[in-house]
Amino acid sequence: MEIRPCSAEDLVGLQARWPIPGSDIHAAHFAAQQTGSAAYLVAWRGGLPVGSGMVQWGGCVGPHARSAHPGCIEFNHLQVRPEERGSGVGSALIAAAEDLIRSRGHPEVGIGVAADNPAAAALYRRLGYELTGVRDTIAYTWFDGDGAAHDEIEHDELLVKALRAQRRTSPTSGPQVG
Repeated sequence: MEIRPCSAEDLVGLQARWPIPGSDIHAAHFAAQQTGSAAYLVAWRGGLPVGSGMVQWGGCVGPHARSAHPGCIEFNHLQVRPEERGSGVGSALIAAAEDLIRSRGHPEVGIGVAADNPAAAALYRRLGYELTGVRDTIAYTWFDGDGAAHDEIEHDELLVKALRAQRRTSPTSGPQVG
């Protein structure tokens, strides 16, 4: 599996191989990346997109989360194709996001999890994220397989993880902190 920021060529492949009826969320995410406000990470396996997620460089999306953790970079819109769930795609995307966030010198990453999604909360906890008690209500629209729009209101709790600098070794200078 390869995880990389979406390129213009990738966008064409995403739209062809993972269409989302009623919406071109891939184009919207790519456009946000083009402005520099986000990084749209896509996981590929055998030339097929198997998952994606967004690093929000502007910080946490919810106002309570942003106020409580002003230096936190949020990773959101994590999606894994149904046939790939449970195969490590989500964990790999989160690790790639953490590496990218860490490489830019940010000390903390956050992920919002809906109150009605205990499986996702359990995954994030296993990956070292801690509950904060900070909650936001987020309204959004999603599209089903037939292209019908559904308006949702989601009650999210912010989970955070402190990012430690990665140690690198050099054959001439020994361990270094990056």
